[in-house]
Amino acid sequence: MPSISMIYLNYKLFLQFLQHFESGTLLFLLILQEVMSMNQQTVTAKTPVCSSISTIKIPQRYQKLPVNWHKAASSAIEIELIDYRHLLEFKTEHVLGSNSYRIDLLIIKKLTNQIIPKNLAEIFRTFNLLEIKGAGSSLSTDAYYKTIGYGGLFISQTGSLNQFTANDITLTFLCMRHPRKLLQHLTVERHLTVAKSSPGIYTINKETFCSQIIVMNELNPEENMYLRGLTGKLSDMSIQNQIAANCISHNTQPVYKQYLDQFIKTTPHAKGENDMVYETALRLFGTSSEEIAQQVRAQDQVVIDQLSSQNEYLMNLLKAHNIPFDADSNP
Repeated sequence: MPSISMIYLNYKLFLQFLQHFESGTLLFLLILQEVMSMNQQTVTAKTPVCSSISTIKIPQRYQKLPVNWHKAASSAIEIELIDYRHLLEFKTEHVLGSNSYRIDLLIIKKLTNQIIPKNLAEIFRTFNLLEIKGAGSSLSTDAYYKTIGYGGLFISQTGSLNQFTANDITLTFLCMRHPRKLLQHLTVERHLTVAKSSPGIYTINKETFCSQIIVMNELNPEENMYLRGLTGKLSDMSIQNQIAANCISHNTQPVYKQYLDQFIKTTPHAKGENDMVYETALRLFGTSSEEIAQQVRAQDQVVIDQLSSQNEYLMNLLKAHNIPFDADSNP
């Protein structure tokens, strides 16, 4: 692996030329052309120098890529309902008319009377609006009533006058944690009945729209493997490996690749844990960790050879033109 001192020396040598020559001189242009040619060889060799140096401190904001919870949950739900895709149409970030209001996920059931025998879709009607809350946010009363408002707005902007009613709409609130305060508000203050229809799924009765709350942390991982997988709390390694393996077997379908990209970000990876998930994910892209390591080692040697040659060339040019250079001084 090329040392930081070698790269820094290369950087200082080049700055030395910038300080001693006018950009319009023929000599500077020839040197610049030579240096750029050498750098281009490094680029075409697909060896970005800085990215292969583990000792360079990466800013914290780049160390962990954020999860796009809307993409993660939307792709998980689509995969959960993959057996019924011929009956459903999925629209993410659906815009309401000419307004800036967006529905996180809209699922349209093409045959209204067709029952979908899946726990999270049993209440589905023609238009099914989903509000998604990720790990960093909770399902508040504000978000709840905002989505109810979206339901009314959706009816007013869809179809012809009086074509659809509240009976054509369902609302699903997807959240990570149990919304205790919201449920207390609905049952105590509004006297609505909230029934647990299956693990993690709560049906709200006598609401304006047929509504349900899905708590991902409480879902049965065998019944809702993909949604539960996004919680980062799967204790059964076999389920994690099954998720990754399924994504590989369906790698021609974009929804599986989108899900896997988000799933990896949500999965904690301590040393010695979850290695199979990451190896399986790498195989999705036709490689492995060992193959990547071998490529990096080979590429690092190419970079070292090129930097050494380039540094020697630049130092000889400095010496030939009597330009002083101190490698220990600040440029």
